[in-house]
Amino acid sequence: MDDRPASRVETTAAHIRDRVARRALTRGTRLPSVRELAEKLGVSKSTVVEAYERLAAEGAVVARRGAGFFVAGAAEPRRPNAVPAAPEPAIDPSWINRQALTAAPDFLCPGAGWLPDSWVLDLGVQRAMRQAARAEAHRRRQYDEPLGHAPLRRLFALRLAERAVLVDPDQVIVTDSCSQALDLVCRFLLSPGDTVVVDDPCYFNFLSLLKALRATIVARNAFSSDRKLK
Repeated sequence: MDDRPASRVETTAAHIRDRVARRALTRGTRLPSVRELAEKLGVSKSTVVEAYERLAAEGAVVARRGAGFFVAGAAEPRRPNAVPAAPEPAIDPSWINRQALTAAPDFLCPGAGWLPDSWVLDLGVQRAMRQAARAEAHRRRQYDEPLGHAPLRRLFALRLAERAVLVDPDQVIVTDSCSQALDLVCRFLLSPGDTVVVDDPCYFNFLSLLKALRATIVARNAFSSDRKLK
């Protein structure tokens, strides 16, 4: 039995393992920065770097270039020569939800339901907000028509006609978001037990909606065969 006191590197690594075991740090969570953890534990930055590298060698964490270190596996880190754990599912909606809501602006968020900032026409949004601010006071305080803003529905009808889809503006519904549109379509078209094929990864709100409607979900991607999501 080795009675030598644990080194600072070992103590630092044990601190991270303990937080993972207690689920204070869950799979996919970004670890504290080297500077932050060094200040918290009162050790040098080189000690934290070596501890993180040791954890990465064990398979407990993974390093992402330019982003830091992240918890890699389940709550109990994998040790060398240990019996391998059962494979994790290819998609974890909870992880996607957390990453999409907390990641940096330049961090890719597969399965999120919004566009990157660089894709948004910011000047157009500002112009629309200024026009809304100049509207009559009661228009700013009240809900619009249930089908959506009438001029916008007329515009959509014109754009659809350009694509040989002839609809009346009263047949167009403007929703507040993709989630609301998916909710309306699914409630209208689906019955419990119906099978729905989704992308993998998939928009996490869509998965939650399908589960609430008791649909059978089949995930499909380019790298694996179809599989059911529970």
